[in-house]
Amino acid sequence: MPDHPQDDWTRPMPRTPREGHRHDPDATERIPLPPRGRRDEDSQHRAYEDHRQYDEDHRQYDEDHRRYDEDQDRYDDRGERYAAPPRDRGRGRRRPRYGVRRVMALLALALVAYLVTMIVVVSLVWGSVNRLDATPDVADRPAAAQGENYLLVGTDSREQLSEEQRGEFGTGFTEGHRADTVMLLHVPTFGEPTLVSLPRDSYVEIRDAGWNKLNSAHANGGPEQLVDTVERATGLPVDGYMEIGFGGFVDVVNGVGGVEMCLEAPIVDDKAHIDLPAGCQELAGEQALGYVRMRYSDPRGDIGRVERQREFLSALVDKTLTPSTALVPWRLHEVGTATGSAISLGDDTSMLEAGRMAWAMRQVAGGNGNSVTVPVANPNYPTEVGSAVLWDEERAGQLFTALRQDQAITVEP
Repeated sequence: MPDHPQDDWTRPMPRTPREGHRHDPDATERIPLPPRGRRDEDSQHRAYEDHRQYDEDHRQYDEDHRRYDEDQDRYDDRGERYAAPPRDRGRGRRRPRYGVRRVMALLALALVAYLVTMIVVVSLVWGSVNRLDATPDVADRPAAAQGENYLLVGTDSREQLSEEQRGEFGTGFTEGHRADTVMLLHVPTFGEPTLVSLPRDSYVEIRDAGWNKLNSAHANGGPEQLVDTVERATGLPVDGYMEIGFGGFVDVVNGVGGVEMCLEAPIVDDKAHIDLPAGCQELAGEQALGYVRMRYSDPRGDIGRVERQREFLSALVDKTLTPSTALVPWRLHEVGTATGSAISLGDDTSMLEAGRMAWAMRQVAGGNGNSVTVPVANPNYPTEVGSAVLWDEERAGQLFTALRQDQAITVEP
């Protein structure tokens, strides 16, 4: 029988001898196993390498964990910033910066507390402001114009002054109130604001009363008639109204700690009870009142007085709105409530309008606005009601037309 090829995995089988005797292999002879191939040796080698890499990774994990525990012990109980060591081979861990987060949270909380405090203070200041009716009840008021116009009035009301103060300040003892200062503040939609002085002795036409001095409108018909008279004389609609008396003026000036004024020459006026040297100086309430009211020692009379009034009012508003006052809650409350209780606003004047009014005044004080007097043709115009101030009709008309249309003014200060 011919030999058959054997597979390398089969065991060789003994063949029967030809002589008829069967040869049995030795029972102790080990049957050979099939030979192992190259792939089996590679598998064992890779298994050994994987096991060794596993041990190495495990040791590295233990080392990283030990470092993490050491770093955790270094963390300060006070919540200070965690200073993590350099990361080792990209395997280190970084703890959250709880210190920075805590600082940011405290800053945010402080900001919220400050804003809430300021809102409360502003509400208290706004609540201390007096209100009055200054809206004319007439059908022929001027049509709406560009920008906004506010009427600022200082009266000679002595209600807030004691008899001793009336004698000390030289205000006299006349009862009632008349417009001692009248200014028209124009705030344009875009551009610089303009503050226009209207002399109290201006000769104007008053509804149902004929021609008279401007301050008589307030004396006879109050704020409503004064607003109506100004609107008829200028052709400009009045959007807001603010009024302050003698006593309130003194309180406001003293509340801000006085106002600095620089005088080119000494001023002595017995009727106003002032004796001021030349140069820059702080004017207290009673000195400031005499400074803005005096006219007998001024050769320009009422024209010179309105210029001082504009100058002083701008400086007063500028000092009131300085950061040291406007941004410090307790200081704002002190000055704001003193100012609020001293002034009166029209019923239709909103907080936003009051803010725009104050901001525009501060711009004028800083030189970013116009400060002028209505053009005058005759400062001593004789009339049946006494000497009055006669406006230059043509130039005054040009001024008010420019303001109505938010155009640049051409009137000299």
